Amino acid sequence: MKMTRLSKSVTGLLAASMIFTGAGWTTSSASAAAKQFSDVVSGHWAQKHLSKLTMQEILSGYPDGTFLPNKSVSHQEAVIIAIRFMGLEDELDSSDVIVLPESLKIKDDYKKYLNLAFKKQLLNLNEEVALAEQDPSKEWGKSPASREWVTRLLVRAIGKDSEAKQAATETTEFPDDDRIGAQYRGYVNVAVSTGLVKGVATLVKGVTITEFAPIADVTRASIATLFSLAQAEVAFSGQVSGVLLAITPTQLTLLHEGGGIHNYSLMSDSLIYRYDSNASAALEQLKLYGKVILISNSDKSIGYVEQTLDTPQIKTYEGTLTLHTADLNRLTVLIGTEYETFTYDPQYLPAITDSNGKSVLLKDLPTNVEVKLSVDTIRTDGKIIAVEVKQSVVNKNGSGRVAEWNPSTRSLHLDDPFSDMKETLTVSANATIKNNIGANLTFDQLKAGDMITYEVKTGLVSSIVVTKSSIPAVSGILVGVVKSNNSIQYTVNNSLESDFLAANAKVKIDGIPEATFEDIYAGDAISLTFNDNGDVIQISVTNRTVKNMIGATIIDYAGNAKTLIVNDLNGIKHNFDVTSTTKFELNGTYLTLEAAASYLSTVGKKINIAYTGDNLVTVSLVAKFTGTVIENNAVTRTIKVMIDATNSMTLSYTNAYAEVYSQSSISLADIAVGDQVTIIQNGLQNQLSTIQIHKNVQFEVVSVTPASSKIKVKGNDGVTVEWTLASNAVLQNENGTAVSLSAFSAGSLVNVSFQGTTPVKIKAVQAGVFGKVSSVNMTASSLDLVTGSNAAVTRALGTNPIIMRDNTIVASLASVMPEDRVEIRKDENDRTIVQIITPLKKTVQSVNVSTSTLVIKKATINDTNFTFTVDSSVYIHQGSTTLNLSSLTNGDPISLYFVRGKLLEIVK
Repeated sequence: MKMTRLSKSVTGLLAASMIFTGAGWTTSSASAAAKQFSDVVSGHWAQKHLSKLTMQEILSGYPDGTFLPNKSVSHQEAVIIAIRFMGLEDELDSSDVIVLPESLKIKDDYKKYLNLAFKKQLLNLNEEVALAEQDPSKEWGKSPASREWVTRLLVRAIGKDSEAKQAATETTEFPDDDRIGAQYRGYVNVAVSTGLVKGVATLVKGVTITEFAPIADVTRASIATLFSLAQAEVAFSGQVSGVLLAITPTQLTLLHEGGGIHNYSLMSDSLIYRYDSNASAALEQLKLYGKVILISNSDKSIGYVEQTLDTPQIKTYEGTLTLHTADLNRLTVLIGTEYETFTYDPQYLPAITDSNGKSVLLKDLPTNVEVKLSVDTIRTDGKIIAVEVKQSVVNKNGSGRVAEWNPSTRSLHLDDPFSDMKETLTVSANATIKNNIGANLTFDQLKAGDMITYEVKTGLVSSIVVTKSSIPAVSGILVGVVKSNNSIQYTVNNSLESDFLAANAKVKIDGIPEATFEDIYAGDAISLTFNDNGDVIQISVTNRTVKNMIGATIIDYAGNAKTLIVNDLNGIKHNFDVTSTTKFELNGTYLTLEAAASYLSTVGKKINIAYTGDNLVTVSLVAKFTGTVIENNAVTRTIKVMIDATNSMTLSYTNAYAEVYSQSSISLADIAVGDQVTIIQNGLQNQLSTIQIHKNVQFEVVSVTPASSKIKVKGNDGVTVEWTLASNAVLQNENGTAVSLSAFSAGSLVNVSFQGTTPVKIKAVQAGVFGKVSSVNMTASSLDLVTGSNAAVTRALGTNPIIMRDNTIVASLASVMPEDRVEIRKDENDRTIVQIITPLKKTVQSVNVSTSTLVIKKATINDTNFTFTVDSSVYIHQGSTTLNLSSLTNGDPISLYFVRGKLLEIVK
């Protein structure tokens, strides 16, 4: 017999929780019913059951945050657990005059529970009096409850008293059956047969046997487990059950037996378990279409989830989709030679995916394609809950750079040269490939590095146009750089070659961040990279690495021999040669050898050097350096900084000063491990005096004044600030190429790098893309968008995109839904940001076409934000029909989409 819990609680949770203090019972909210008690370690064998019953407020911990899982449960405590388990607390009557036999001693606070237990036949008065009289020296209520006594109470609580009486004459399977009281044996048999009770492993003469141990005490952990397992026999109002239709980090969707479908909010600290383990589970371990139970917190969010069955409650059908009858919510599928119809719930549309895992809108579901339908078996008229299309249904245009191309498998890997966006496509066997003048190319003429545009039809690339052809890198041995004609000479397999240098050609040498042509030597092994014009854009030295020595101490400098002798941080002596190409730097300013000689001759001076072999490349005469904090010890008042992969320095401080952008005051204790910092030492170079924390911040440009080196920007907080830039400030476009201040325009985004409070670098942010989401590909971590020009674009988001709604980070990409408007851009730390734009829903008051002004009806009489300027770039539409401003009339309901205060789209 399955019982129904009778609680009247509107939240599905009981009003009080069980906390025995020795003085009575206290109350505790569901959220305070500790999900993790201080004395219940993670992985405890009963943690799952403790969690469930505390969520249901059948029992709880103690005021000090403990649970005391090994403490024995008394008779009076067990009675209260059973009453609450059955949902009978509403029937307690404090006005009852309760008279108990003198031998049945129990605290006054508990008498009403005991009285109700007698009324509900959970306990028998004669049985309990007889038990109490066995040991009159003990108080019945406070004395520990035995395993056989709790088993009888539990079996009665689940309504199986009659079954137990029928099984009273049967022996149990336990070797200590003769020690089980005759009045309890039938209850033990029922409890064992229903899986509620197991034996206790006992070591007897070196052999482990499983006994029932009838008179052993029951602990708090054990009774939680018993009543938790018994819940399969009870329908709880404090929980819901159903088939799991959908999972996101913030929501579970259930199909209930009555046919209703509901969404339930999931919290980051929600407890998740499975029927086949007592250990906590990850969200990913829940199986779709299996059965679950959910228990709610007091705020209606879900605090406890348990998968009770893995077996999918669905039936699948495969065939060819021939017809979609939208007004009847019906799909027709040809299965073999028969046409069969299936319906879906218009309030809960089926989840549709294609062969790439991309989400597809029901209205975009194509016909005459192979599909697999999943139909639930819970409802008598099972509905379609999922459709899997056996091919890709994507149609789009795109562009990118060929990262890899395999003509035999027709697998095309694309990337974006200015971001971490990547994409993999399959090219149709009948695809056309053309160059930028329209000439046809063969499959093997497409190569890595080519810039292309492409068109995708039903998931396959149907055409490719090579807009820029790549030129492969060349490796060789440097002969020399000819400055007179700006060219480079080198040998490849002993054959002399020569190429022109691009105007912005760079030199790359590991260990020299700002390498120049003066740092390369004849005989260096080099790799040359070319631009689209065939000029050398980069020279990379491949056989030589420059090493760094930080905080070296000068021992001697022999000017005639041009030899510098230093000790490293470990006290080891090194001799280095000063060459004609050695550079000398004083706090960012380059010096001649003659000007640097006086510094080099100062014994004990601390310097930073870069060297290759015995030759000095750079000598930095600095009282400051930059690195990453790896230790901040407030006790010893020292900060340890990692300068590069192999060098670190520990500096002490007494009255040091810290500075960081946007904070007026910061103590050295606030500096965290991992912070990028610049350390400025005192004049003696024995302590740090200032530590400047590096920070990147994104701003919107308000204006620039190149003549006075001024730039005014606006932060995310709306605050405007203006700086006068230093002459050595680095200015770059989104590709990292140096530009002038005039290259930054009002309205564009920039990432500003601060050293302390000083802006030292301003880099343009690649323009973001705004559009309507057409599908979400969780597997490939990408979004398909439709832009205002109705162009279909795909944006790969990388491994860890940040998803935001209303400037608040949300859980994951699963939060993005088809039809959402989003902006995809890079943040100040070059991470991909997907900003979900919430529309402003308003009603049109009037429009003025001549001034391009839209006036909306005020929300309140004090509303000041009701007039908007609508420029020509704003996308105005109704469905797929493009409108103009004059199409909006008084009373029209509209949705406005803004990005950083700029109006981008109006939907009528």
